[in-house]
Amino acid sequence: MANILSDSKKYSLFTFDSEQEFEKTVIKNTNHLFGLGAIYIDIKKLQGKANTHARGIPDGYLIDFIDTNHPQLYFVENELVSHDIYSHITEQLARFATATAVSANSIRQSLVEHIAKNKEMLDEIEVKRVKAPFRNFDDLMNFLTLQNNIKIILCIDEATNDLNQALRIFQSPPDIVTLQRYADKDGKLTFVYEPLHDEITDLNSQDKEVGYQYDTVVCAAFEEGFKHAYVENNAWWAIRLSQEAREKLKYLVIYEKWPVGAVSHYAEIEKIEPYKDSGKFILYLKNKKTIQPIKLDVPYRRGVAPQGPRYIKLQKLLSAKKLSDLWK
Repeated sequence: MANILSDSKKYSLFTFDSEQEFEKTVIKNTNHLFGLGAIYIDIKKLQGKANTHARGIPDGYLIDFIDTNHPQLYFVENELVSHDIYSHITEQLARFATATAVSANSIRQSLVEHIAKNKEMLDEIEVKRVKAPFRNFDDLMNFLTLQNNIKIILCIDEATNDLNQALRIFQSPPDIVTLQRYADKDGKLTFVYEPLHDEITDLNSQDKEVGYQYDTVVCAAFEEGFKHAYVENNAWWAIRLSQEAREKLKYLVIYEKWPVGAVSHYAEIEKIEPYKDSGKFILYLKNKKTIQPIKLDVPYRRGVAPQGPRYIKLQKLLSAKKLSDLWK
């Protein structure tokens, strides 16, 4: 079992007593788990087709405005890994997946009625809507529920291999957000989490605007990994990608770490598939291209060289003179 060491203090895993306690913690940390562009709506109402098994009660909904031109509505299911993966968690998600297809009007009505009674939430949505291409609140709600597919987020305290394997029954696996709680001997708490938009966590700073656009993922590689995956297998793995990222990504860029310290290769993404039972994905590539090296800035600047995947528009790559230009 993992522990956390911070300022010479040991923090040990402190499991949640109940799903309700876990859910309260999720809601309290909405900005961290889902991003500044997200609004969590705590509605619990039965959705689905009457007199069938394809019905369920989501724990809540999430409106994600991280892409203002294409906001996304999600069902949210909060679960503990101690619950049975097959008879409880996966079954619930399957019910929700069906409900999104047959209950769009009911979902819209539930959301509109709830939001109308909550002026603070309505005002927050309006602030985001005016930056988006929607004439009014009704136009936005029609887009979220009637014109766009509703996705699913599973918030859970641990994403096990068994869970990742079970979720492969879905054509597009739900997004997984993990949240674990740790405590020191005095009861002081700290949390470890994997957010919805792990690919763009730098948006969680106050100086960033919601409205992030990207079509390209930049991945860092040592020489051996670059040669084995990119050169020899025309692929790249294993990357944690949200449903949104899997839909938007068109290109992969490789940043070669020391001693190269530059970007000089990119390729089109042919397809994206789950990678084993890791909860991550493999990108299959085509039309690989070589460009003039875009080198790491001199003098060295902290934070310029990517450590994990970073997301940009391809046009930034094609016009960049130095590596930091990719992130501007």
